[in-house]
Amino acid sequence: MVLFRTLQPLLLRYLHGVAPDASDDIAGEVWLDVVRRLRTFTGDASAFRGWLFTIARRRVIDMRRARDRRPETSLAEPPDNTVGPDAASEADRSISTDRAVALIAQLPLQQAEVVLLRVVAGLDVPAVAAIVGRRAATVRVQSHRGLRRLAEILNGRDAIVKRPARSTT
Repeated sequence: MVLFRTLQPLLLRYLHGVAPDASDDIAGEVWLDVVRRLRTFTGDASAFRGWLFTIARRRVIDMRRARDRRPETSLAEPPDNTVGPDAASEADRSISTDRAVALIAQLPLQQAEVVLLRVVAGLDVPAVAAIVGRRAATVRVQSHRGLRRLAEILNGRDAIVKRPARSTT
């Protein structure tokens, strides 16, 4: 139970960044996988965290593949019978962590995934590299580029400011 309470918020933040429309469903599936395969796990707390996020990443990939095979088509929009947002939804939206995850979700998918695993999940570079199947150097570069892009977004710039060419006169 301690593992769930500690890691569930991190898992949901990661999933909200890479699969916002299915984050809760995927999180449930991830924990079911963890329970089913827990007796096969060996390692310390850090290894468990890496294992958990590896399962989560694989579930996201599976969900995307299933969607690609069976695209959804909407026949009609249901009527909006809601009175307004509830207090819990409003509170969730105001939390700065949610805003940060939403900003990270604006990054290209590979950068967002690496930044979420490094910053939100608190995994080190070798663990992230193992999870995403890339070299540690690639993870460092993607993390750096993603964080640099986030800084640009926060500063209100959409593109890198180019310096003027030097004059040779």
